Amino acid sequence: MNGITIAWLLLPLLAAFLAALLPVIGRFAVLVTCLGTGAMALAAQQSWLPASLQLLGPLGITIQPDVLAAPFLLLNALVCAAVLLDGWGRPSREAWPLLLLVLHGSVNSAIVAADLISIYVALEVVGIAAFLLLVLGGGRRQVWLGLRLMLVSNTVMLLFLIGCALLYLEQHSFALAAVGQSGGLVLALLAVALLTKAEVFVAGLWLPRTNAEGPLEVSALLSGTVVSAGVVPLLRISAEAVSLLPVLRWLGIASAAAGVLLALLEPDLRRLLAWSTLAQMGLVVILPAVGGLYALGHGLAKAALFLLARHIPDPALAGWRQRPLAPRLWWPLMLASLSIAGLPPLLGFLAKEQLSSQLPGAAGWLVAALGAGTVAVYARIWGPPLATLSTPAGSPHGIAHADAGATPAAATGATVLVGALVLLSASPWVLPLWTAMDPQELAGAMLKSASVFAAGLMLHRLLHASASAPVSAPVPAPAWRPQLEGLDELLGAIVMLAAVLLALLGWQA
Repeated sequence: MNGITIAWLLLPLLAAFLAALLPVIGRFAVLVTCLGTGAMALAAQQSWLPASLQLLGPLGITIQPDVLAAPFLLLNALVCAAVLLDGWGRPSREAWPLLLLVLHGSVNSAIVAADLISIYVALEVVGIAAFLLLVLGGGRRQVWLGLRLMLVSNTVMLLFLIGCALLYLEQHSFALAAVGQSGGLVLALLAVALLTKAEVFVAGLWLPRTNAEGPLEVSALLSGTVVSAGVVPLLRISAEAVSLLPVLRWLGIASAAAGVLLALLEPDLRRLLAWSTLAQMGLVVILPAVGGLYALGHGLAKAALFLLARHIPDPALAGWRQRPLAPRLWWPLMLASLSIAGLPPLLGFLAKEQLSSQLPGAAGWLVAALGAGTVAVYARIWGPPLATLSTPAGSPHGIAHADAGATPAAATGATVLVGALVLLSASPWVLPLWTAMDPQELAGAMLKSASVFAAGLMLHRLLHASASAPVSAPVPAPAWRPQLEGLDELLGAIVMLAAVLLALLGWQA
């Protein structure tokens, strides 16, 4: 199995090399690679792979294709395959499959790596691939978004590299196991870099503008799978460093609260989805034991929503409920958003229940309250009428004729992701979690979910009572909202977060 594991890690890079020589095989190479990653995810979940694989001696590469990595690998496989299938019938640049292969392989490496240097290299490649996908074929605006992303990424990875050097000076090792014995300065430098990559709290403020103004298939990758590259090392480090876990818990809750608040006030669909990612990724990092399941449920649904947003011409939420949506968009949109909101028996409900039940004291209650906020966020996109073949072509903001002018496969990627989300909810992958709950506990979880939905819908009604009223002009964003997304603000937020982490963790472990 050692040889199979190494071959699987090298497969995307070898496939990218072949795709560069023979562009005609590029898309098929992506599919084969995603199938291989899905198979490895299953093998890791069943513990068929070695728990740890060390290469090149004690200071070399360490790989851990373990149970923690399994849901993230499955997420990477499904999202990359769905993004490819979504654009299968449209012309694309020859470099697109090649870059998707590089991104896929580097995310895989970051997920299973268990030494800091391997994580550093993988994260740098992830950043470069994301940058190239973002600017590929775009205009000046997309190039600036890509450069902005690279500047933020390079800044935090420099901090990460300094943390690696300091760890070696202290512990003479780059292994993640040594991080638990390091001082607070090392932990702060590593954590701020990984929080930025994972899109958590103020370190993730680069995301909304990138998602709103960049290609939506890239947004699906960023919110669906690229975040895994930062989340998994962060979860591994928090499992080793006892002092970091409570800090991450409250940072994650703060990120969730800020993301929910900003999403409630957001007038643009794409930015609402991005703020929701900021909120949901905050919940992913607060408990390593549940982080994989939560990230899997969220990533599948959020990537599907971004792919669906490609087919919605007007992202303004004003007058949303007067716009007919074709069934091929309506059903995936409802299922994906209901899963993130936590409706039983979808995967999002199970992940939220596992999280809130395992959190101690006030943290569990806060997560439940934030669940009501999430319901209020997604209630803003529930309720548009189903378009029919009789829908007039001049319907306001609507999609004329249920599938007029669109190919049947136009929403293929989103359909694949939502189908996977529904199937996973009752699959052997998560069945032990369902069977572990006795009938009384399951009934209590259902009742709690109903209460959260009721509170969320009431909050939505209070905040957006006029959401169903016709509008003649877009509603502008609130004038009082602070400017958070300029490059200066982003770099300042990273420095501030590093200072806060250092103050909380102290100079010594």
